[in-house]
Amino acid sequence: MVVAQRVLITGGNSGIGFEAARQLLQLGHHVVIACRDAGKAQKAVEALAPVAKASGVSVDSALMDLTSFASVRDGAAKLLARHPRLDVMVCNAGVMSGTRGFAAPQLTADGYETTLQVNHLSHFLLVHLLLPALLASPAARVVVVSSELHRKALAEAPAAAAGAGSTPGSTAAPAAPKGPDVGLATPEWLTRLRSPSAATAAGAAAVPAAESKRLSGMQLYCISKLYNLWFAFHLASLLPSNVTCNAVSPGWVPGTALGRGAPWLVRVLYQTLCPLIPFAVSVPEGARRVVSVCVGADEGAVRGRYFARGAQSDSSSESLDTAAAAELWKLSMQATGVEEYLPPQQQPQGLQQQQEQKEQEQQQ
Repeated sequence: MVVAQRVLITGGNSGIGFEAARQLLQLGHHVVIACRDAGKAQKAVEALAPVAKASGVSVDSALMDLTSFASVRDGAAKLLARHPRLDVMVCNAGVMSGTRGFAAPQLTADGYETTLQVNHLSHFLLVHLLLPALLASPAARVVVVSSELHRKALAEAPAAAAGAGSTPGSTAAPAAPKGPDVGLATPEWLTRLRSPSAATAAGAAAVPAAESKRLSGMQLYCISKLYNLWFAFHLASLLPSNVTCNAVSPGWVPGTALGRGAPWLVRVLYQTLCPLIPFAVSVPEGARRVVSVCVGADEGAVRGRYFARGAQSDSSSESLDTAAAAELWKLSMQATGVEEYLPPQQQPQGLQQQQEQKEQEQQQ
């Protein structure tokens, strides 16, 4: 007999999030879909309502805009008032933007590049805000949706990082920022993803407009997926024993709205021809992989792990860089205004344990 869990899915109104919600409802779990558009949220809830009714469970929505920290805080407060306990939280929502990507570069009202804020920072904040509900569960799970593209983050980074540290009007060749992995988790790196005014207000050198053009949508997306793993693994090492955190790649799923900012011809090709590529994954299969990490028995017994192609898998060596993960954690705390993320850990596990186990396996 299935014990009904209450699952929150960000970006649950479309794509993998919507399909994952449908599958979870079919399995007998309550679902809350989080999205920013009230109309789309209502439409999704209405579409899922018959599935929920057939399973004897509920589906509702929570409004929050991940491009706004204020909206995330407001949405989380309202969600906690309605649902003081959550058993599973799925950090699924994601976007791709950038000058040579599918959309023009955009900065949020908080001063951060949209991909960075939506894919990482706002989820970092949301998990923090919803920890009281997760801690109220006897066995909760945080599932961070990453991607195999995290492996390309460092390959994509050099051109983008090459200009970090420049000052407006300077004719000197910009120096690459110092720090772990060519500066992906240094103050210089996050600062240069902010608007010039925000960077100046923070006491750092503003980023010249010319330098912002170095950042492509693909570069930002790949880096954000590496950020997802650093976040998931570090969080797993800090959480108390009744809350686990793992990351999952649903695979390459062309049938989603990730490329919604692309020119119309690119969108047509993306939706019609790309699904025919042998390694492409359907939306239902991609969602199934996410759902498995949400409620699967085996997946619930581990923490700080990465799942890909439907099974536990090794992530990149860079994703296991504890120094980079800790630095990103510190910078994310500063960016989101969080002073204390969670209570003292009860059972230290997660990334360090994962590295030790991997080393032991290699020695055998």
